[in-house]
Amino acid sequence: MSGENRSELEKVLEYYKNDTLKLKAAQYLILNMPFHFSKVEYFLSPEGEQYRLDTRKFPNEHAVKRHCDSLRAKGYRIERKIIYDNKALRSDFLIQNIELAFDAWKKPWARETSFNDFCRYILPYRSQNEEISNLREKLMHKYMPLLDSAKVWNSLDACMIINKLLEEKLHSKETGSPLQPTINETDQTGIGNCEVLSNYTAFLMRAVGIPVAIYQTTWTRIDFGHNWCGVLYDGKFHDFNPGDPDNYRELMGTDYFLQPAKIYRRHFDSSLPNLSNDDGYVTFLKNPQFVDVTKEEMLPTYTLRIPTNKKGINKSNLVYLCTYNDKQWRPIAIGKREGDICQFDHVAGRSFFIVAEAVNKYDLRYISAPVLTDLNGKIRSLVPNLSHRVPLTYKRKAGTSSLPLYYWDTKSEHFEEIPYKKLTDSTQVYDNIPDNALLLCTIKNSTTWLKTGIAINGEFLDNTKF
Repeated sequence: MSGENRSELEKVLEYYKNDTLKLKAAQYLILNMPFHFSKVEYFLSPEGEQYRLDTRKFPNEHAVKRHCDSLRAKGYRIERKIIYDNKALRSDFLIQNIELAFDAWKKPWARETSFNDFCRYILPYRSQNEEISNLREKLMHKYMPLLDSAKVWNSLDACMIINKLLEEKLHSKETGSPLQPTINETDQTGIGNCEVLSNYTAFLMRAVGIPVAIYQTTWTRIDFGHNWCGVLYDGKFHDFNPGDPDNYRELMGTDYFLQPAKIYRRHFDSSLPNLSNDDGYVTFLKNPQFVDVTKEEMLPTYTLRIPTNKKGINKSNLVYLCTYNDKQWRPIAIGKREGDICQFDHVAGRSFFIVAEAVNKYDLRYISAPVLTDLNGKIRSLVPNLSHRVPLTYKRKAGTSSLPLYYWDTKSEHFEEIPYKKLTDSTQVYDNIPDNALLLCTIKNSTTWLKTGIAINGEFLDNTKF
């Protein structure tokens, strides 16, 4: 699979042939390389020249956006390439990475890390699909003396010291560029979204011998999702946001917006899912590096069983639990269908879901009505009663435009707009909301926030009430 790069990988194995432990580490990296790659992005000029802008040269993200717009106007386009590790990484890079990782593993705060955990959470040279970085040695020399002088003896204390230092360096905000910042660029600017900052933080922590993994979730009450880090200490992971000294785990499930239904941890090694009769649908949920760790996150979980009255259209019994996020139903978990029941294990929180099955590699079809869950896994099926209408007066800020309100029509399988009866400076009045319907109101600020709700027994409930 490594093609012309095979000799480079063989050099690494030859180099460590007399060192049993480092040879195992090298084999671990090489064995899992086929699943890892870099997403390389750049602007390409009409003349074929590559260009990546330096955001430090611009006063703010708006100036960066204007610059990118001017590039497009001049005929520049964005090129994206995927470069697989086993076809590109050279022996000197891998040997240096292994040597530095073993040096860091000798430190007092890393001594309790087993070899297996060392391979997973200290040895890797990448976190996700960011471009390869050569900063490991530089970061090691910059931050390790600080831990030495602090006389740290465990990974949790070491992590908190480094993360406190990152509080001034890292800033969670958009760069204004459509290109994903690299590790090297993030080191220079300290700016990026949660995924970028998590990649950088995990890379830095591992460079100094702190075992760290990256987590992710898709929010069920607001758009998009979140990446964060976890440090392994005393056999358990402790969550933290890059550059944020607060305990992130304490917020999960208690903050109104931070409601994860599923949480995944990313490993460098591959745990291929046991998907007999796979339907061929392409989703991150089938990524062999992702492990479902929802039940580890101190959130109450339940087994979710949702009925369907539609017959399956393929031989697979795989089904997908979807949450409404960024203008579409997005799969967040894989389950199995047995007869007319679709089952999903280890689900958390109160959320709206819909069940879907694969039509082809890229499309799903809905096989259930939307449901509302409680913390015990009990569900309420949200099939709108069009013959029973519910009144609602929606308060909004004076002077703002009207906010469209929609309900999910289980027949058309779309959100249909509900016309309002009356509009004043501060209210929006309805008298025709279908009872037992899933409702959607999209409010656009700096981010698109979703306010969902239901109408039950003549009363409207927004999602702050459950």
